[in-house]
Amino acid sequence: MSEDKNRYSDDYVVSLDHEWERRNWMNWLHCSEPELRHAVESVGSDPDNVRRFIRQGR
Repeated sequence: MSEDKNRYSDDYVVSLDHEWERRNWMNWLHCSEPELRHAVESVGSDPDNVRRFIRQGR
């Protein structure tokens, strides 16, 4: 069985769907929930882009 190496996994996106996911991302990125929501709305759910966006805002 072959794996699709180009497939994008949900493990690599910032998800705001569940409280525990938001909390984990806020802890990892050292930000508040409003900052996290604003970043995801502005640059999408890619963790690297979200991290850069939050760092630039400080």
